Amino acid sequence: MQDWILEELAGAEFGDERLKKRMQLLLDRCARAPDASIKSACKGAAEVVGAYRFLNNKQVDVPSILKPHRDATLERVKACSRVLLVQDTTELDYSTKTKLQGKGPLSYENRTGFFAHNQLVITPERLTLGVWNTDIYARDVAEQGKSKKRKQRAFEDKESYRWLEGYRSGCELAQKAPGVQVIVCGDRESDVYEVFEDWHRRREAKEPAIADWLIRCKENRRLQPTGQGQEDDDGTLIRTIRDKLEASPTMGTITIHVKKKIQCKNKRKNRKKTLRSARNAVLDIHYAPIAPRPPYRRERKLAEVSFYAVMAREVDPPEGEDPIEWILLTSMPVKDYQSAVDIVALYSDRWEIEVFHRTLKTGCRVEELQLKNDEPTKNAVALFMIVAWRVLYVMKLGRECPELPCDAVFEADEWQAFWVIVHDGRQDALVNKPSLGEFVRKVAEYGGFLGRKHDGHPGPQAIWQGMEKVRHYTIAWQVYVKQQGYKAYQ
Repeated sequence: MQDWILEELAGAEFGDERLKKRMQLLLDRCARAPDASIKSACKGAAEVVGAYRFLNNKQVDVPSILKPHRDATLERVKACSRVLLVQDTTELDYSTKTKLQGKGPLSYENRTGFFAHNQLVITPERLTLGVWNTDIYARDVAEQGKSKKRKQRAFEDKESYRWLEGYRSGCELAQKAPGVQVIVCGDRESDVYEVFEDWHRRREAKEPAIADWLIRCKENRRLQPTGQGQEDDDGTLIRTIRDKLEASPTMGTITIHVKKKIQCKNKRKNRKKTLRSARNAVLDIHYAPIAPRPPYRRERKLAEVSFYAVMAREVDPPEGEDPIEWILLTSMPVKDYQSAVDIVALYSDRWEIEVFHRTLKTGCRVEELQLKNDEPTKNAVALFMIVAWRVLYVMKLGRECPELPCDAVFEADEWQAFWVIVHDGRQDALVNKPSLGEFVRKVAEYGGFLGRKHDGHPGPQAIWQGMEKVRHYTIAWQVYVKQQGYKAYQ
């Protein structure tokens, strides 16, 4: 059993100690082989049967699986001064799993599965601290195709209500970690006025711990009238958020590197269209305080709120390409150029949840689960979320703290077995303990990372594939140690 699993799951509560031990064992097996099936990860028929019994147990559900991980995440958060709670929704496609009960339609009618609305806690340095919450649900078949009638439904009955729940979950984290600034971050889908109103209500009530928020603008909302004409220097009326930002002066520029973006128009004929070329883009920075008009709601009148907006827009895009543009809304004060740049930098950290989802689906292969019912499938996905976090945590820690000793993350059997293999079995391989950065990079090389000068840092795919080999070497090492002892390598 890996030491980090015992620490991570110390607070597990199922009402039965045997279930806790079963979860520890199952997580250990899955963490050692992230991309293997549950059957392949377990050792023998007894473990496989025990794993399926655990996932199907009525005392086991997603909240109880994540509870010990949440507790451990909270302790990591308390050691920080500022964290981002990034929320996003991803699809889990089980269209080919015809025997799976309880799934629902996805974005396209011919695809079925579940939606997972996840909340990932990260630092501004992009170190993933853990999964704070998740909501795995199936869309009701009866609601498919009724988007035109959604305005007639109460806000609490809409899927967009999950964004408000996510903000409230961020406030819960802020209350449990006093002194830590919690910033709830989301993409354009999270541009929901009720989030702004809930923050405003908490601030007016002077609650002791309130989460801030940072959201990319989707709705170009109309502004409240000021009675002063609202015109810019050339007499153009300022009616919307975009108008206000475009009328504000350019406070400076930033330069970012943009990766190439390609759309496959026809995979069979290998036809591709370049949507965005790779380049160093220069972006103008604008910011302004705004006071949007509250949208209409049938059930009640929404309160008026005011906050800040920041716009980063490309100055001279290549011919035929749309300029890169972000309009960001935030509860944090933006009163100078540096604070506006900080807002843009914080929002760029949101990409880490996309990496997390890729690790979960491609690395842990949760869409390949072969369970028959929805509840055990959701339980298994929640378990693999802890595995995906661990992969990202090791990867980022190796980047941010490369000088740490490797045994700060890896157990003695793991790093010793792997390091002996790296050095072709030499007896002096273990004389000098490698640093974490050196060790993680070598693990990635065994997972396919080439390590050339222009390759940068290894990604999660190389890490999880390399860790699979570390697992195999560790098993062989442990067998050797039991039979021969450490004498040959001491």
